Amino acid sequence: AGYASRKEPAEGTEQDLFGKAIAIEDRQGNRVVMVTLDLIGVLAELRTEVATRVEERYQLPPHALLMNASHTHCGPDYGAEDAKDYFGFLATKLVEIVGQSLERLEPAKLAYSVASCSVAMNRRTPSDSGFLNHPNPHGPVDHSVPVLSVRNTDDDALRAVVFGYACHNTTMGFRRWLGDYAGYAQEYFEQDHSGVTALFVTGCGGDQNPYPRSELKYARMHG
Repeated sequence: AGYASRKEPAEGTEQDLFGKAIAIEDRQGNRVVMVTLDLIGVLAELRTEVATRVEERYQLPPHALLMNASHTHCGPDYGAEDAKDYFGFLATKLVEIVGQSLERLEPAKLAYSVASCSVAMNRRTPSDSGFLNHPNPHGPVDHSVPVLSVRNTDDDALRAVVFGYACHNTTMGFRRWLGDYAGYAQEYFEQDHSGVTALFVTGCGGDQNPYPRSELKYARMHG
């Protein structure tokens, strides 16, 4: 998914793709669930299917469910006509992980901070004929990396991090499953912090691409 010119199926797996969920409940009993996805986007059909079933099964209203996709261009075109079986599988799994996140609620401490990363560059270059899809080092970017951390109340041990960045996950454009830089960022964090879940939320990066691009080493480096 992500490039209209693609007609061939995927050729293999470079990296596993994940759907992850984190549930937060305040002292008044208000609950929210964030679902992060290594997918091109959240189709309205997927959103409706998951939100409807989650409300029926777990009494979580749709406004309390956030679904965010990393916008990797190396994920499945799950809305395609010949991907209906996968769509069904995907929706069911997402409903299940929402339920698991709600069932595993435990006391925790939340903290918010902001870091910075220079992976993104503006991709709208002005010209006499309009804007070009071309690197523009002078264009606006958002290099902030917001981070929400979740820690145990007793020993202060880290349990989860939710972090974001405003940039397309388009370092690579080959036909292999890949979470791109966001996938590697989550993978590396979880390797360095055993037992911790890392969730990536993409920001408003529609006019920002990662640079340099087109080699797998750059996707790893950006991550």
